[in-house]
Amino acid sequence: ASSEKRAMMMLLQGEVSGIIGTHTHVGSDDFQIAKGTAYLTDIGLSGCRDNVIGMDSKVPLERFITGVSGRFEVPEKCRKILQIAIMTFDEGKCTEAFKLKIFDDGRVFRTDAWCEE
Repeated sequence: ASSEKRAMMMLLQGEVSGIIGTHTHVGSDDFQIAKGTAYLTDIGLSGCRDNVIGMDSKVPLERFITGVSGRFEVPEKCRKILQIAIMTFDEGKCTEAFKLKIFDDGRVFRTDAWCEE
């Protein structure tokens, strides 16, 4: 849960270099550096972006409508996205960080982490 990730950051800030979460596949907008610790709740999905959490949409849609589960499949062809965090460290402390969101059509978006003193 995002609250658990945030609690971990509050406990470990200044003690670890970075905490980058994942799982929901939806990138969060809370990239920050606090006491030398980079923190991002969710980096976001890397993979197929034109479906449901990177999987062919047929089974998840059937599951929502009927309640019957099935096997998720990765599509053979899809539009793709890569999301990555880049961090600079000095003596174990994060001094700069940013996230890149790169689409297969050539678009690139950069989000800089903000610094908390």
